[in-house]
Amino acid sequence: MGENKVKFVWREPRAAHGFHSGVCLHGHTMHSVECLSFLPRHLHHVPGISQVVSYYERVRGVDFARAWWTPPLTPASALRLEREQIAALGLRPMVSLTDHDDIEGGLAVGVTADPADTPVSVEWTVPYERSIFHLGVHNIPRNAAREWMRAMAEYTKDPREAMLPAILDEFSRVPDVLIVVNHPFWLEEGVTEDDHRTALERIMRECIGWFDAFELNGTRRWKENADTIELARTYERPAISGGDRHACEPSACINLTNAGSFAEFVSEIHTGRSSILFMPQYREPM
Repeated sequence: MGENKVKFVWREPRAAHGFHSGVCLHGHTMHSVECLSFLPRHLHHVPGISQVVSYYERVRGVDFARAWWTPPLTPASALRLEREQIAALGLRPMVSLTDHDDIEGGLAVGVTADPADTPVSVEWTVPYERSIFHLGVHNIPRNAAREWMRAMAEYTKDPREAMLPAILDEFSRVPDVLIVVNHPFWLEEGVTEDDHRTALERIMRECIGWFDAFELNGTRRWKENADTIELARTYERPAISGGDRHACEPSACINLTNAGSFAEFVSEIHTGRSSILFMPQYREPM
């Protein structure tokens, strides 16, 4: 594995010095659909609110698993937000928007922005055994983007683990594509730690050859990110940033690079080199 560095701007205010570009990976726009199934689990701990939630569930028949919300920013607004944070560091911005199972955001910004800095990307929902993983598939060829998305959607709808290696192999044949395991220890609602650990061991065993990096996530606690660093070391893959922005605050972590385009950045990650910078907002309570 090549050189990996993780920096914190509150410890190293000049950490971006000597780099040419900043890369924002894993950000959501209004094209992401976010399920609200997690809400009752948290709201039932709040006196008063718990009774209201129970009423709507039992009496009114509200099924939170069928309820959803969308992040507030348009693709153009999300792009501008992330660019401004990176430019404030004196760096050239590159932004990869990754909505859940949707590529419309990346396609939209590519009409007016330079495609070399704004790839078509997606956060792909991958059911696997009794768990669910999320893969960041970055820099999808624009002329085949909808075809790739159909293949991913078909697997998500009708998951067959034996087919996943073939799909990943097809994607990885394009040298400029980057495949990242996003927040590998995050548990989807309803998934147990035991089931996830079993699924993680199997997907690593059968698919590690197509995974380029593991994500340090800007919304997850440091203990989880530290476990991800160890996972990356175990499988000799670089760690990479993933802001996972859903709202109106820019990503809490970015990658620093001297690459002049997103494709060059992908090549850098393929060699195992990655420099990650955590921004001040990572220290703030969610």
